[in-house]
Amino acid sequence: MGRERSWIMGEVYGNVNVNYSYCKSVAQLKSADDYILGRRKEQIADGVVKTQNHLYNAFGCNRDNFSNSLLMTRKMHDKKYSRYKQKEILAQKLSLSFHPDDNGKLTYEDAYRIAEEFAREFFWSKGYEVLFAVHTDTEHIHVHFLVSNCNLRDGKSFRRGPAELKEMCRFFGEQCREHGLTHSYRDTYYVKDKSREKCSFAEYQMKKREKLSFREEMKIYLRIAMNCPETKTLEDVIRYVKEHFLLDVRLRGNTISYSLPYRRKKNGEPVSVRGKRLGERFTAAGIKAYLEQKEKKRIEYQRIEADIEQMKGSFHDYDEWEKEAEETIREDKPENENQEKDISIYEGFDRFCEKEDISEEDEDIFYGAAFEQFNREWQGEAEAADTVQCENKETKSVQRENLKSIEPDYKKMSLQERVKILPEPTADVMEELRMYEKRMGYDKDTMRSMRYKMSVYDEFLEEYEARKKLWGTERVRNFEKRKDRGNR
Repeated sequence: MGRERSWIMGEVYGNVNVNYSYCKSVAQLKSADDYILGRRKEQIADGVVKTQNHLYNAFGCNRDNFSNSLLMTRKMHDKKYSRYKQKEILAQKLSLSFHPDDNGKLTYEDAYRIAEEFAREFFWSKGYEVLFAVHTDTEHIHVHFLVSNCNLRDGKSFRRGPAELKEMCRFFGEQCREHGLTHSYRDTYYVKDKSREKCSFAEYQMKKREKLSFREEMKIYLRIAMNCPETKTLEDVIRYVKEHFLLDVRLRGNTISYSLPYRRKKNGEPVSVRGKRLGERFTAAGIKAYLEQKEKKRIEYQRIEADIEQMKGSFHDYDEWEKEAEETIREDKPENENQEKDISIYEGFDRFCEKEDISEEDEDIFYGAAFEQFNREWQGEAEAADTVQCENKETKSVQRENLKSIEPDYKKMSLQERVKILPEPTADVMEELRMYEKRMGYDKDTMRSMRYKMSVYDEFLEEYEARKKLWGTERVRNFEKRKDRGNR
């Protein structure tokens, strides 16, 4: 009944990870077997306990002799294998991951039963030997699988394509939903993120040991070239890395590859790799898209700087006005405030930037919002607003306590969910920005470094435009309803 209800309730997907290297030699196979069960020498020496006796099992063979059983199956079907050389795929690796927020709803025994059902459904029912174990040494509960690549019945290889992976994710997601693990499944299968950089298992292990792989070295050089102000085209990036980092680049149509002449293989050939293997960002199309985005940001920054200069120009005669109004200001302001106002507006803005930790060299700063906030404080509007808030503090205290109890957690909600429950937006953009910062939970310490970042402002604008679009649509619908009623 659980699988039938999934069609009515909507499909869900779990986190099935297959981004592991294959076992292509007997040495790799036995190393993977020992790792899953926590039997490597370094694990035993460090006292690492990966799993427990009742949390691992195997189908089709002895769970403590999986590697040898797999090799016997290959011999039975005349399948080749090598002891050390990486020739044939002997076994494939994958894992299931549960979200740490579901730890209170999930025990290791529950994870074992889920893994057992999963292994029986996708591996053993199709004739493939499989070893699986629940790992208990990390914050998030997860299960590792080692699957034979030789079918016990007919010797066929195990297929793990996109269609099979999607079906695995759907099955695991439904398992999580049936057990009430709300954080361990999602509504969408996969959204491709071109900005995400690929990282192989070997590179991940080198990062853990704080070593730099040749691919990571290439990525560093390319990032520097792509972010250089001088590079505006793909040809500029290629020329930059050739001149500064001695990186050989080959561009053929839409295919680009890189090589390091001072990093060579055992046969003496330079180590090379295609851009697609480094990640979508480092392909020819990815570099062009990044440069276009960088140029758009540069133009936007220039516009903002021009606006600031224009606003500064409106105060060119401020010194003369200040001298004329000095007598009146001293009568209305305390003595310490008069001393603070003796500085020029430019010096005041510099102090404001220093107080808010705003760097002139940081191109990702939204200077328009920063200057407007400074201007409010300079003119005394911020102090006046604080006075009004203090006067209304007693009358609003009860309302605030009630709001805290029913205030939703906007950080965990999607953009569409937030837009549906938020009120109609006002025309005061800066006030809406402050309300956005408040409901997204940006505290004073966080906002000291993020308040005027373009990324925060861009996220706010996306929500603001969505709210205006929604409320505009609702107004049209209400107008049409009133019009129909009038015609009747």
